[in-house]
Amino acid sequence: MISNRVKDLKESATLKINAQVNALKAEGKTIYNMTAGEPDFPPPAEAKRAVMDAVEKNLSKYTPTAGIPELRKLIAENANSQHPELAKTNPWKPSEVVVSNGGKQAIFDAILALINPGDEVVFGAPYWLSYPEMVKVADGKSVVIPTLLARDYKFSAQELEHVLTPRSKLLILNSPSNPTGTIYDRTELQAIGAVLARHPQVWILSDEIYDRIDFDGKWCSFLDACPELRDRTVTVNGLSKSGAMTGWRIGWSIAPQTLTSALISLQGHSTSGISSLSQAAAVAALKLPRENFAPFLKEYLHRRSLALEVLGKSAKIKVYEPAGAFYLFLDVREVLREKQNADGFAEKVLQDIQVAVVSGVDFGAPTCIRLSFATDEETIRTACERLADYCR
Repeated sequence: MISNRVKDLKESATLKINAQVNALKAEGKTIYNMTAGEPDFPPPAEAKRAVMDAVEKNLSKYTPTAGIPELRKLIAENANSQHPELAKTNPWKPSEVVVSNGGKQAIFDAILALINPGDEVVFGAPYWLSYPEMVKVADGKSVVIPTLLARDYKFSAQELEHVLTPRSKLLILNSPSNPTGTIYDRTELQAIGAVLARHPQVWILSDEIYDRIDFDGKWCSFLDACPELRDRTVTVNGLSKSGAMTGWRIGWSIAPQTLTSALISLQGHSTSGISSLSQAAAVAALKLPRENFAPFLKEYLHRRSLALEVLGKSAKIKVYEPAGAFYLFLDVREVLREKQNADGFAEKVLQDIQVAVVSGVDFGAPTCIRLSFATDEETIRTACERLADYCR
């Protein structure tokens, strides 16, 4: 009775483990949860006040499918500030912005709008676990480029060239990355752009949702490195991570007008416009100076250092030091039992030491686990100490 495109989809690993955590907590057990892909900070005070003002003003009606004009204008202006060279010659316009129910919908809609049955979508592994499932819904084919910890979980321009075919339609780049936290620098992006210039049928989806969590100052927007590819690039971002507003579902895509029109049509028949209250909050948040995020970045850096210090006590865990985002990606192959992968390991540590982590299986890395340090210091210290002891 269920369609093939739905019955073959995998359940989200992060949502599944969180359901298990909640069930154990309901039993009265203390769980040290390192799975959350969301900041534990409150939203900006200005955003909260904007929501309350919107309620008082009875802003409760449907909003335009692509977003309210003021928000689209602010998003375009923010993008132009990130792409100064592009802004000089061909700046983004508000009409090229589509506001969506989180960055996830923006990515999903872009894939549905671009991919025909059999088209190839290329991305590196480890990857965000929803990419292949979204491609599956669009009847596309995922082409995965394996990467190594020793090379910072990045694929090279040469490796990209090797996998591209006439059926390649879309490259997905996620920098900073979920789950690894790796960042492609300007030089690496320019080399990738040079390859793509020789394959004009390939679009680029640059997932930049973690752009403000950059520990080394090396992050670069794809179009800032490759402005010549503007006419076939979709940039996705939002306020879930930078604004700590995950539950308010504020994301967006910026794309050439030809694609934007298709995205608006698609969204118009699915969710239509997003919450009027969320958009009021987004306007207030985007008007804040970028410097307002500095205290959060400092705290994330402290938490990263704490987790790395504790986990470093176990020689059997290989930990990648992330350049961005708020995740640690651990290779635990040395402690896996025979025929066990990271799914089994994640289940065991939850049962045995009450530490919740996310398996890397659905990220394309079956010997790895992901930890989020977007949580309090006590949880980080206790969870990492238990995990290091367990692996020793």
